[in-house]
Amino acid sequence: MLKPRRKIIKKELKKDPYIEFLANAKENLDKNQSFYQKILLGAVVAIFAIVFLLNNNQGNKAISKELLGKALITMANGDIDNARIQFEFVSDEYGNNESGSLAKYYLARLHFNEEDYLGATSYLNEIRNAKFALNHFNISKYKMMALIAMENEDYDEAISYYERSLSNADLQEQQHLISLDLADIALTTGDYSRSIELVQLVLDNSEPRSINHTRAEELFGRIKYTQSAS
Repeated sequence: MLKPRRKIIKKELKKDPYIEFLANAKENLDKNQSFYQKILLGAVVAIFAIVFLLNNNQGNKAISKELLGKALITMANGDIDNARIQFEFVSDEYGNNESGSLAKYYLARLHFNEEDYLGATSYLNEIRNAKFALNHFNISKYKMMALIAMENEDYDEAISYYERSLSNADLQEQQHLISLDLADIALTTGDYSRSIELVQLVLDNSEPRSINHTRAEELFGRIKYTQSAS
């Protein structure tokens, strides 16, 4: 004969660990419902904020590129004063993206061409560690710094900037041009061995009668003359 089922009372159910866990969880949820709602709301707000910032950043990039393009057209048309104002606006408003850094580069270039080396240095220092997509800007930036250093007769610093410019050069013609500039400074400082080494490198690897080859030949003659006269 089958034994009748024992009736399980509510008190015994609560002794079951799993059921007790669920009961406690529900009680905790009911008790702290408003707190959990705040957490959920905060998470949703954070997600929307991240999406907004990403979209806003993309929008800023597009706007800054357009404004930079207009400033370049203004400069190309010879209206330097208005171009300067436009570059300054892009620099101030979008200084943290590449268009803002390029605006600072062009402002440095304008000051440099006007021989306002203090103004040029101010902008160049702001983009000293900026990495541009086109190596042309990295090379030009360091060459401006080197030339300003030479104006101040700080030849060690000029050599350092030329070396950084050389490290960014990926075209052989650029490498030869910068190597000859370095050789010229080395000659000025009396480092004849390095000067000859750089010049010989260009002579060995450049096309005869090319601009760099011709300049290398002339510089080689100057080195030999200066060395013999010293």
